[in-house]
Amino acid sequence: MQNILVPTDFSNNANHALSYASKLFGNRKCTFFLLNVYNEKKGFNGKRSYDDVAHVSDTLREKSKARLKQTLRKIKKKNPDLKHSYELISKPADLIQAVDELVEKLEIDLIVMGNKGKKSSIPVYLGSSATKTLASIKKCPVLLVPKNTDFNPTKRIALATDYKNCFNTSLIDPMIFIAQLWEASINILHIDTKKKLDDLQKSNLKALKTCLKSFSISFDRMPDFISKTKLIQLFLEDSNIGLLVMVNNEHGIFEKMLREPIIEKMVFNIDIPFLVIPEKP
Repeated sequence: MQNILVPTDFSNNANHALSYASKLFGNRKCTFFLLNVYNEKKGFNGKRSYDDVAHVSDTLREKSKARLKQTLRKIKKKNPDLKHSYELISKPADLIQAVDELVEKLEIDLIVMGNKGKKSSIPVYLGSSATKTLASIKKCPVLLVPKNTDFNPTKRIALATDYKNCFNTSLIDPMIFIAQLWEASINILHIDTKKKLDDLQKSNLKALKTCLKSFSISFDRMPDFISKTKLIQLFLEDSNIGLLVMVNNEHGIFEKMLREPIIEKMVFNIDIPFLVIPEKP
């Protein structure tokens, strides 16, 4: 991974996500693209005035650029010796549209975001920027960083799966990269919707084991008798996991989590980073 996109609204959450990502990549050579998007508004009197719109646009653009430069100074001061380079991007655009365009244009390997869940937890709250990004960005992994997460070397990673993905090293490369970076072990958490694996699941499990043969791996199974979010939370509460990983595929467990009732999602309150990998086409 060399190109990292970090959208920021200059909030504490966003600043923390950038700081976490810098520490995660350590002294590895990479480029961080810091993105701030802003929206042009109507005139100050509530009626569209092209002069007013132009003035507001200029003001927002200058403020955006100034805050990006301020953010850059802070992160460089925190990490003066790291082999990281930075590019600043200020755009009058919708966040999702801007991210989608830049992923293609800049060959982004990873998007890093701070979340805005009501409890600074994994952002399964519908309507949050992070959730919208996860639902919309299908070409790039997204790492979500809870506000109160202190950086510790990731020594144990959990991959939650129902074995319905056709696993290969290309698909789970982001997880493999982080595991290699910090010499982490990998725990496979199987959300069991059936008593036995079908032939496809057995094949996918075999492929997954082949992909991870160079790692220390372990397996856990949890029956699907309550909501997906509760299942994963219960597992993480009893395990020393530093990173949760899921594959975002059609009709998969991550998509089902986002569709669960909001009352279920509000109890999904954990304090570790969350890596969501899109299923390759």
